[in-house]
Amino acid sequence: MENRNATESPLDSAAGAAGARAVNAFKRVGDETRLAILLALWEAYEPFAGDNALSFSELLDQVDYDTSGNFSYHLQKLEGHFVESTSDGYRLKQAGHRLVRVIIAGSGLTDGRLPPTEVDVDCQMCGAPLAVTYENEQLYTVCTECEGRFASDDRKPPGAIMGFSFDPAGLSRSSPEEIFAASVVRAMGKFTMQMGGLCPDCSSPVDGLIHICEDHDSDAICPNCGRRDEIQARWVCTTCKNAGHGPPGPNLALHPRVVAFYADRGLDIGYNTNDFRNIVRMLRAMSNHEQEVVSTDPVRVRVTIRYEGDQLRVIIDESMHIVEVEN
Repeated sequence: MENRNATESPLDSAAGAAGARAVNAFKRVGDETRLAILLALWEAYEPFAGDNALSFSELLDQVDYDTSGNFSYHLQKLEGHFVESTSDGYRLKQAGHRLVRVIIAGSGLTDGRLPPTEVDVDCQMCGAPLAVTYENEQLYTVCTECEGRFASDDRKPPGAIMGFSFDPAGLSRSSPEEIFAASVVRAMGKFTMQMGGLCPDCSSPVDGLIHICEDHDSDAICPNCGRRDEIQARWVCTTCKNAGHGPPGPNLALHPRVVAFYADRGLDIGYNTNDFRNIVRMLRAMSNHEQEVVSTDPVRVRVTIRYEGDQLRVIIDESMHIVEVEN
């Protein structure tokens, strides 16, 4: 391995695809005083308030820094990227808000633990009660009796039915049912944006593809791919590497054609996290979305959606776009 240039900073050495702009942003916040400035401005921020700015002296007092000259130096390092100077004082820019929110969401308001706790939902495969548990920054829904939809490993607990990325801050909700509903709604919104080619984290384009297990055993959890589903959609952001995956059939639930199909039959597919029973009805409907490979070159997958004796059949391409609606 070649030794890096002694004049090169660790940040410059580590940077690859991130590039100089990202390195510069990291350098701007690489100091406890600058992080304190961002946190103080966030604490002063009140959504929809007319004035959220802090004057230099107010900010200096809030951070409790003893040398105004050095404090000004740190503040100037943040200006233009994370902080903006206005006639009323200093306030966070969007990037500053996002950075603080990421830290707050990632640390949460609780200890970030949730042992397996039953929720009022039955497993679609065996009828046993489901439970929710929080591990490795993922909220998992697990069956209390059967082996679930995925092979368990050092990250997924036994009996996993669903697993969604979920910030620790979300565990502050008052009941496991509310946490469960919030994780489903958050995941569905994220999947919908990714299927539309939009990264939910940085707004960059997303590359999508469909992965088909070539030697799938559909009778149980496949030993080849570790899933019950032969077909899996995968998304990767072209900028920030945010990724997602899941069976494309169920994830079509929020497509306008599918929403309209359900609405015409009295089922409201929506984002209301306070309506736990409706979230459960939506998941039950999604579990009946059948998917099958039509062709592999080009990739085409048929998704059949059945409800109240009616059905909607669509063909999707590798980017999860509906290219045909079948009668």
